[in-house]
Amino acid sequence: MNMNEPSQHKVEKPSANFKTGHEVVADPALSKPEKETALDALEQDARLLATASAEGMTGGEPTNLHEVLDAKEALALRPTTYAYEVVLRDLKTRQAAGPQERTQALIKHAIEALEALERADVAQASTAPGNPTPGSDEEIAKEAETEKLDP
Repeated sequence: MNMNEPSQHKVEKPSANFKTGHEVVADPALSKPEKETALDALEQDARLLATASAEGMTGGEPTNLHEVLDAKEALALRPTTYAYEVVLRDLKTRQAAGPQERTQALIKHAIEALEALERADVAQASTAPGNPTPGSDEEIAKEAETEKLDP
């Protein structure tokens, strides 16, 4: 048996191997292009199901198109940003689940911390090599120096 056959089957028949698009994104056995191909197939299936449902051709099964499109967006994110998204989504789901007073405060603080960490990570990633961090004293000094040179 070819070592690549299980991955190939996952890509060719993703609906038989994954319950959600996010499972495709999280599968370490698939490369990014394989994940894109599998998600494209899931999207096509979801769109066909939505069309059939709209035309009254099925029993009214819900389509997972939104979830597949969400997974495709997640695949385009940097891995750390995706990790933040997954954890934040889980925490927000737990927060909405109910009033466990002792855990609600912890969840709220965890969400705030992760959102701040994500913002800092994005700011750091957007800083080009050699440029100071946006909003830093170094950036302000550099901007002031540039203004002095401007006639």
